[in-house]
Amino acid sequence: MRKRKKVLCVCAQGLNRSKYLAGYLRNKEHGYNTRYGGATIEAPNPIHQKDIEWADVIIVVRKRLVPIMKERFHIDSKRKKLIVLNVADSPFALFFENRKLKFSDYFDFQNKYTYPKLRRKIEKYLPL
Repeated sequence: MRKRKKVLCVCAQGLNRSKYLAGYLRNKEHGYNTRYGGATIEAPNPIHQKDIEWADVIIVVRKRLVPIMKERFHIDSKRKKLIVLNVADSPFALFFENRKLKFSDYFDFQNKYTYPKLRRKIEKYLPL
């Protein structure tokens, strides 16, 4: 039996993108062991050094969070695979990028834009 990879999914707050991605990966064919949380100190669901040490793979959903992660945590890049997806979860972040995007509310935006984009971006790295 093959050992399941341990994957830590990280977003800013640890409430939306990382939680969704952890659930998505947990339910994939390979059934990864997952944890999720926020990179920032003030995150309602923050990650800790023990989460970094636990993980085989760390997936950061926004490029801007990588310097925060490197400042707050020791990440052994020789032993840990780091994947950066760069997926926003705010309609305002995309306003100037594509003014044609129309969403009725925050949850509509997540379901129609954020979650599908997370799935598309992670697929090229699978299996981890």
